[in-house]
Amino acid sequence: MKILVVDGAEGASENLAAKLRELGWPQAGAATNSDDAVEWINQHAGCDILVTEVFIQPADGFTLRETIQPHLPDMKTVFTSAHDLSVYSDRFAGCQVLTAPVDPVALETVIRKLVGPSKPLSLPAATGQPPRATPRAQPFPQRTPQATPRAVQASPQAAPSPAKPMAVAAARPTPVAAAPTPHSPPTTKSFAQRVAASSTPETATPRPVATAPSPKPKPAVAAAGPSLGTEVELPPDDLVGRTVGNYLIEARVGQGPMGPIYRARQTNIDRNVRFYVLDASLGADRNAVERFSSNASAKAKASNPVVISVYEAGQEDGVCYYSCEYVPCRSIGQLREAGGKLDEPTALASIKASAEALDFFAREKIEHDLITANSILIGPANRIRISNIASAKASQEFDLSAEMKRVGEIILGALPESGAVKARDLAGFLVDPNSQPASWAAFLQTVAAYQPKTVIADAYKLDAQERAAIRVVEESKKRQKRGMIINTAVSLTLLTLALFAIRYALTRQGSATVRPLDKMVEVPAGEFIYQDGKKVTLPRFYIDENEVTIGQYAEFLDFLEKNPDQAAKFEHSNQPKGKSHIPVAWADMKELNPPMPGYYTRSKRWGRYQEATLDVNSPVFGVDWFDAYAYAKWKGRRLPTEQEWEKAARGTDGRKFSWGSNEDPTRANTGQDLNNNPKLGGEKDGFKRWNTVDAKKGDKSPYGMLGASGNVSEWTGTYVDSSEGGGKMPVIRGGNWKNADPSVTRRVVKLMDLQQDDALGFRTASDTPPSK
Repeated sequence: MKILVVDGAEGASENLAAKLRELGWPQAGAATNSDDAVEWINQHAGCDILVTEVFIQPADGFTLRETIQPHLPDMKTVFTSAHDLSVYSDRFAGCQVLTAPVDPVALETVIRKLVGPSKPLSLPAATGQPPRATPRAQPFPQRTPQATPRAVQASPQAAPSPAKPMAVAAARPTPVAAAPTPHSPPTTKSFAQRVAASSTPETATPRPVATAPSPKPKPAVAAAGPSLGTEVELPPDDLVGRTVGNYLIEARVGQGPMGPIYRARQTNIDRNVRFYVLDASLGADRNAVERFSSNASAKAKASNPVVISVYEAGQEDGVCYYSCEYVPCRSIGQLREAGGKLDEPTALASIKASAEALDFFAREKIEHDLITANSILIGPANRIRISNIASAKASQEFDLSAEMKRVGEIILGALPESGAVKARDLAGFLVDPNSQPASWAAFLQTVAAYQPKTVIADAYKLDAQERAAIRVVEESKKRQKRGMIINTAVSLTLLTLALFAIRYALTRQGSATVRPLDKMVEVPAGEFIYQDGKKVTLPRFYIDENEVTIGQYAEFLDFLEKNPDQAAKFEHSNQPKGKSHIPVAWADMKELNPPMPGYYTRSKRWGRYQEATLDVNSPVFGVDWFDAYAYAKWKGRRLPTEQEWEKAARGTDGRKFSWGSNEDPTRANTGQDLNNNPKLGGEKDGFKRWNTVDAKKGDKSPYGMLGASGNVSEWTGTYVDSSEGGGKMPVIRGGNWKNADPSVTRRVVKLMDLQQDDALGFRTASDTPPSK
């Protein structure tokens, strides 16, 4: 039984693999990134169980599994992560998810269940002979390239991972929501380079590829129309059957804005690609060639999970081309032409993927063309992808309203005459100018309320008796194999652990106690120096001494849960419809068995999160502006203006830091000692990430406000024009544990009101003194 553990944290994968070998799984191996994982699978002729951390590099764990699975259809996967993965539930459906750091015994229990009773443990023979080696498969051979294409994508691609001689489609590094946990940096070799390095000599003859049959996808048609599992092939032209550079053109599958589209085989690394060619009639037009190449470069920079990736561009034998990720699919446009209609789940997925892609283009300020019905692609298992519509210069002018209307019209035009109520409602919001949201990000909040909940298939279920039985059997084996000295050592170890558990329980009790930190300080009326010298006069006001804590915010959420009919009283008029006030990564993933704890549960039970101390008296984070506004209103208060915040933070003498004008890294919890190494960080200020809101007494203003120079930055109630465009945005003030700048004059205006971050919180203010 070949088990591969993949984790980028230093020593994590090797330690876990070693524990599995001790527990009777001799073929457990380790890798620290997706490149090494593919190499290991090549060397060991396959993999039966893949145990992978989600946030690895250069390709994430989801992409690694999706790359390998078609060639190892019987492979089981266990994902590990310290973070809330609920947003990616569609990508780990049917797989087990374990909370990191992983307990080896819990993992071993999962593995036993995945293996099943028909497959006994692969224990070494009693004679001491090593287990029989599995014949090693030959990796895919490297062929000599016929031309050197011009690379247009810097990010590494995944390589084949054969168990037999096979071609694994390249895995693209997929960002999974700005993963907060740092890991080891990617290796210098890309997937393709590693394949080349491990390839057989040119003279070697590979065995035939054994391609596993693809499962039949569920049809996305509610009425007439063909299944989407197969791709439409058009009549061949002169290029079909030819080799251009490293690409063997197999079939013509569509028509792009500047020329035909083909399915091709990239022969030097043996993968399918979609192959875009400049029309022959434009080959002599230098402007057309330049525009075609520039567009390819622009598309290569658009790296997003739902957007098709562009690999490389080149010119060979008068053919100007670029290649991109291959997904067998049909577009909504082709579906409509064939008389088909979308069912509601596929329609909802199409809306969500379109909004995610267009929100990505807006956030990254990537120029792009207007989306069309042929841009929304329905692939196997009805997974939606979006064509890469990035462009060096958009072919036509349009605004956000026109873009939203286009998406809504595409979906409405593909729905059946009746039914699909949720999809029809969402598309209707986009079409009607009076109901269009302020941004794609705001619309995604509404989409989330309409999405069907994914029920994760349980990988295993053990009751208490079964777990106890397993432990008894394992202890019995140990007693039979070990002598008195070892048993004594075990007893001492258990005693040590028990003492540690008692100490831990006491610590945990402290971390779960919400302390009274709701005090407000008075800031008297008068003049103060604002920013670079401007004198501003403010009336008297009151502001929280501390940032709002996790425990305080939990009381707000508890109130909303018990009084859902009163939630609307605290919402801002511009809050997106259906938006929740639960912060990112706060909630437990109850769909899993056992549930994956969110950061609120972790702060109460374990006092740790993301390799750092986290207490219920630490600042709440992952809240957007609307969350902060609603909490403040629930408390009978408001968010401070940015001028009020600055006066409370620096006093009247124009100081640079809350404590004065001399910088002292020890006074505030800032990013001056932030380190991506899980074992390092916090050497200067004593905290790796968050601190309890009253811990840094040195970060104190003349009025007694704590935490202005560090810990988390804070939302204010002031909206100003963003320096990056996009209209008015709320002002964020103060330093944080991520940023090295502790000055209280620091202000950020580029983020949107729906922005959430693990170094962003808030405090409240009032015009009247707090009640005694």
